[in-house]
Amino acid sequence: MGDAVDSLGLGDVELTYQLCEGGERVVLVHASAFVSWYDPLAEQLMDYSTLRYRRRLRESDTGGYRALTVAEDAAICVRLMDHVGWDKAHVVGHSYGALVALYLATENPERVGTVALLEPAVRGISSSEQVAAALQPVIAAYRSGDKAAAVDGFLRHVCGDGYRAVLDRVIPHAFDEALDEADLFFQSEMPAVQQWSFGTGAAGRVTQPVLNVLGAESATRFVEGSELVQSWFPRAERLSVPEAGHLLMVQNPTAVAQGLMDFLSRHPIG
Repeated sequence: MGDAVDSLGLGDVELTYQLCEGGERVVLVHASAFVSWYDPLAEQLMDYSTLRYRRRLRESDTGGYRALTVAEDAAICVRLMDHVGWDKAHVVGHSYGALVALYLATENPERVGTVALLEPAVRGISSSEQVAAALQPVIAAYRSGDKAAAVDGFLRHVCGDGYRAVLDRVIPHAFDEALDEADLFFQSEMPAVQQWSFGTGAAGRVTQPVLNVLGAESATRFVEGSELVQSWFPRAERLSVPEAGHLLMVQNPTAVAQGLMDFLSRHPIG
């Protein structure tokens, strides 16, 4: 996550976070395994105050991690905002983090200025059964103890076969970080996605401006997810990121930053 990383303990939750002060406040939310994917984007948001963090759970006495929910992760984000003195911020979420962003917008609306959804890991799309089937060998690899194969298989599934070359070129430590967080991801975060639900009723409670972001080269599941998001929020602004798939803020951070800054400039917190 770069230099000047601070920490905060919340019961059996340990946060490490990086706060960069600038202008309007932006929280960047992701699954703990992939937080560093935001590094190239954060470098281009120097005119903004950015807060990005990694959340870890304490292992149980018998090993492993307890269940986690998106609601709990949203509450953790709020407590971190309280800790750094932020009463309100723009919230940017990628994949799993976008689910947390949506929960924040519905349950803590007074803390959220705008919501930017970067290819959220939504359910209820046409290809949901194919996605579940594709993840079975990934989960099997993890259960067999082959964490490296599980992480590689998952990232190939969501980001494409060429993901590793991109990560190694832009964020050389990213794969090893994901491997270090594999237990937490597969035991706590992936089940949280599977238990998450959202629909038009919840969407009707989101009053903040919404940015619907999609990589121009992303897989079908994310195209379908983007259309589902647009059905929830007909007034959402769209941002298509050229030359990018699910790794959009790593593959083309300049386009993501420019689109995001344009969106934020038109919807300031004030």
